[in-house]
Amino acid sequence: MSRIQFITDADGVKQSAVIPIELFNRLVESADLDEFYESIPVEAGPHDNETIPNEVVEIKYDKDVSLQAAWRIYRGMTQDDVATALKISQAAVAKMEKSQKPQKATLEKLAALYNCRPAQLILD
Repeated sequence: MSRIQFITDADGVKQSAVIPIELFNRLVESADLDEFYESIPVEAGPHDNETIPNEVVEIKYDKDVSLQAAWRIYRGMTQDDVATALKISQAAVAKMEKSQKPQKATLEKLAALYNCRPAQLILD
């Protein structure tokens, strides 16, 4: 077994040990570490069980766009396509895609257009 190195304070008192990773891994596997875990209270949200297709999530993060924009791209649409379908301007679509909390009516229209559920268009 490799030698264990110690880190001491100014008075020479051992404070920490540097051990081989294999030994560390064995110790962690055999240890009861519950004392290091802290329970964090969580309040259930209305959309906790909502799912979003992995492809939409990848578009959101790869292209650094909003969830609404990711759905639009996923469905192969441009902002002009959405504007035409909703009878609004392209600028309005761009503004909508930047909104953190779109109006319920807007979410319902987009959901119908993108063939998804309104809750899949927001992260809360």
